[in-house]
Amino acid sequence: MCSVVSPCRFLLFADDSKIFHTITSNNDCLTLQNTLDKFTNWCSTFNLSLNISKCKVMTYYRSKAVISFDYRLDGISIQRVSQVYDLGILFVPSLNFSPHIDYMTSKAFRALGFIRRHSTNFSSANCLLALYNALVRSVIEYGSIVWSPYTTVDISRIDRVQNSFMRFTGYCLNIPHPPHDYGPVSQILRLIPLSVRRDNFDITFIQRLIEGQVDAPRLLGELSFRIPSNTRLQCNFYIPTNKSNFSRNAPLIRMMHNANNHIDY
Repeated sequence: MCSVVSPCRFLLFADDSKIFHTITSNNDCLTLQNTLDKFTNWCSTFNLSLNISKCKVMTYYRSKAVISFDYRLDGISIQRVSQVYDLGILFVPSLNFSPHIDYMTSKAFRALGFIRRHSTNFSSANCLLALYNALVRSVIEYGSIVWSPYTTVDISRIDRVQNSFMRFTGYCLNIPHPPHDYGPVSQILRLIPLSVRRDNFDITFIQRLIEGQVDAPRLLGELSFRIPSNTRLQCNFYIPTNKSNFSRNAPLIRMMHNANNHIDY
């Protein structure tokens, strides 16, 4: 399949395929369309059917000038969308994950509402914590290495979920605490801040990537290792200068930065 989609690139997961290409001119659009035609013929040769009604096209961009093209599969126009839900994460053209955080926190609050309705009389901290970890925290942490927030608004929006759970747990277990001070509750439940957990996920991922536990040669090749001339310099990765918050908080840049700041890394 590599030769079929060349010079474009592709990603596979189960029976889903993504074909993508950098577009800077109409010629690039024609190149991508030619690749789609070759891909359609390849599927036909091996009796693989395409569900064209479920195929979508989306352009990722951060500039005002966007080149739009009517891409087709087997002569049928592919629907162009402004957002796509892929492997549990909501993507939009600007690669801004605020819409995903909105969706995710709403889903988490619904799960938390379910816990509140059915466990008001619970008196076991372990039981409440198990419900929270399984039904709520798993939602607001899924795929965080991709979408980990860096704006105060998005971080606060996620923290509201855990704060709401601690407020409810403090009521159920009669844990005295000042208003909006969740320290006593978090100490009893041994809940660490969600931002700390996200940073730990970043560090764990980059460590597994280096050790070969994550099979992603392309990502591994993009790591910038620092060879220090001074033994007192503890930074393991070279972080390039980034002019914008967006590029400064790109997933791999953010992971290397968190690893440099971790005392035990």
